[in-house]
Amino acid sequence: MTTYELMVVVSSSVDLTGDKSQKDLVAKLVGEGGNVKEVTSLGKKTLAYPIKKQEEATYLVAVVEGTVKSADLDRKAKLMPEILRFLLTVKE
Repeated sequence: MTTYELMVVVSSSVDLTGDKSQKDLVAKLVGEGGNVKEVTSLGKKTLAYPIKKQEEATYLVAVVEGTVKSADLDRKAKLMPEILRFLLTVKE
């Protein structure tokens, strides 16, 4: 099984107070191909430039195991208005 690290930039208007809601959001983005092991919030940060008229965003870092396709993530992220950006990397 491949282990991935997924960084997600989420709109600051979304309430991500609990661990379950953070994990649910990432699991919804990843879909059935991956298993979300851990989600860490890096907190709310000011963006260097506005993205979709947002000045601030919450950064989440997730560890995902399984088979995750970047094209599927891109398609799902475009359908979810709360996701501003994401970055998927293979974790060694």
